[in-house]
Amino acid sequence: STMSGKVGVNWGELLSDKPDMIVKYRSAVMTCTHCQAVGDCKGWLAEHDNAPEAPEYCLNRELLGKLAAC
Repeated sequence: STMSGKVGVNWGELLSDKPDMIVKYRSAVMTCTHCQAVGDCKGWLAEHDNAPEAPEYCLNRELLGKLAAC
C-alpha cells in the first residue's frame, strides 16, 4: 500500500523473504478498507514523500512501525 511505502515497508521484498507474511499483508489491506479517515489519509500521503511513521489515525500504524524497524 502507499502508506507502507511512505514509512519504509516494502511488501514485495518482505513477502519475497518471508512468504508467510502474506497473512499480515492481507490483514493490513483489510484493515485499511475499514479506515474512517480516508480524506485525511489521502491528504497526508500527498504531503509526504516519506515519514518516520504513519499518522496516529492510521489503523495499521503499529504493524507498519514494527515492520519498518525490521
